[in-house]
Parts: sequence; structure tokens; C-alpha cells
Amino acid sequence: MNKKQVFRASYSTLRLWEQGRWQQAINAYFKLQPYTNKYIEYGIKKHKEWADEIKKTGNFPKIFGTKKLKDPKVEIKLEKQLSDWLELVGVIDLYDDEIIYDWKTGQTSSSTYANGFQPKVYQILFPKAKRAELHHYNQYNKKVDMSILHLTDKTLEDGINWVVTIGSEMFSYFNENQLYERFL
Repeated sequence: MNKKQVFRASYSTLRLWEQGRWQQAINAYFKLQPYTNKYIEYGIKKHKEWADEIKKTGNFPKIFGTKKLKDPKVEIKLEKQLSDWLELVGVIDLYDDEIIYDWKTGQTSSSTYANGFQPKVYQILFPKAKRAELHHYNQYNKKVDMSILHLTDKTLEDGINWVVTIGSEMFSYFNENQLYERFL
């Protein structure tokens, strides 16, 4: 390795690593083999529909209540350098009026996601955000639910600690096993 390698962490790959799904995390990081299934494909389809609806109407997706948005930014890809070796990348479903919105589909409730690290990690990308709202559509029972996480200095610190902890594990493994040399 000639130049200093920077680890580009995303919530998705870090979460796979944390869950012990190491090969999937490696495949996702190096874009070797896309991980998908019918549930993921459904979620991607709904995200696109909801993003298109917001762009067209300037409102929340109808399924979640159609409230008027101030200055919606949809599907925003962001990068933030956290240290000389660590960069965080992510795509935010919607950002408006200091609120991070995240769409979810499937059977897992919004509160499960709100209690996880994803909103805290996204706060790193939007540190001025005051809260995260997780809007969930369960396509099986046709119900929606929503959870709010108020974002504070503590949630930001928790998010950074999680990214650095899991990221350093992955980065060390990649370097020890010369994965950058093999796949880049």
C-alpha cells in the first residue's frame, strides 16, 4: 500500500460487521457481491416512490401523512472525514427543517430502529439536526408507525463512538489480511 488508506465507513457495512456477518460486510465494502433479497428490493422500490412523491409535491409521502415540508432534501449522499484514517459516508432519505427522516419497511417497528445506532450515525452527517424521525410501513398488515429520537450531544457522542469502535475493528482486519491490496 503506497498511500495512507482511508476507511470509508457506512452504517450498513458497520452494522453487518457488528452482527458477525463479516463476509457480507466485506462484499458490501468492496462492492464484490451485492447483498439483496425480495425484502430489500421492496424497500428500495418504496424509497424511490416516496422520494419521487416528495420531489413532485413538496410534501411528506401520502402514506405518512402528507405534511408540507419547508425545504426538503431527498436521498442526500454525504461524506464526513472523522479522522486521518476514517471517513463516514451515508445516504439520508430526507432532511428538512433540522430533522433527519428515515423510511423503513417490513415487520420491524420504528421503535426498534430508533433505539439502534442508525439515527445517531446519521446525526454525525447532519450535526445540526435536532431530531430523527423513523417512519415505518409494514406492507404485511398495511400499518404505519413512527418513532422520534431527540438528538443531543450525547447521541452524537454515542454515534461517533460506535462508528470509531466498529470501524477500527474492520479497518484493522482489512489491513491485517491485506484486503485493500487484494480488492482495490
